[in-house]
Amino acid sequence: KATVSVLYWQGVAIMDLFGSTENQKIGVALTLMGLLFMFMGVLMLLDATLLTMGNIMFLIGMMMTMGGQRTKTFFFDEKRLRPSVFFFSGMKLQVRILSSGVFLVLYGYVIFGLLLEGFGALNLFGNFVPVAYRVMKSMPVIGNVLNVAAVQHAAYKFGLDTLPS
Repeated sequence: KATVSVLYWQGVAIMDLFGSTENQKIGVALTLMGLLFMFMGVLMLLDATLLTMGNIMFLIGMMMTMGGQRTKTFFFDEKRLRPSVFFFSGMKLQVRILSSGVFLVLYGYVIFGLLLEGFGALNLFGNFVPVAYRVMKSMPVIGNVLNVAAVQHAAYKFGLDTLPS
């Protein structure tokens, strides 16, 4: 039997997960938690443990949302191979992976690893930014902030929006 699952924030429906499987719902949650942990790791003066946990949750969340085969195709497609190498090598500099599969924190190159990972992420996920911008612009609170003239002008400079007439 089908049920409607809607994510609410202060009474406003943010995300309708109707028709999604349980794995996809858990994947979305893990991806968002991974992004939160990465943000917290940057706020905590590049805390490698939080960054590592964020990276792991983000990747597992993507795999659960998209499925294993589609994730493999996404990262290792011929056009995306170079950005994937940067993305994963940036993660590798933040985390030492032993052959036993145990993650130990740190080579000590967190800043360089973040730069490599950021470059790879921008090249991998850069096409999604305009779509995400348009979706956020239609949200209740965030949309008001994005409709401010200075923000619209900055979005225009980055190619995300057109200038209002």
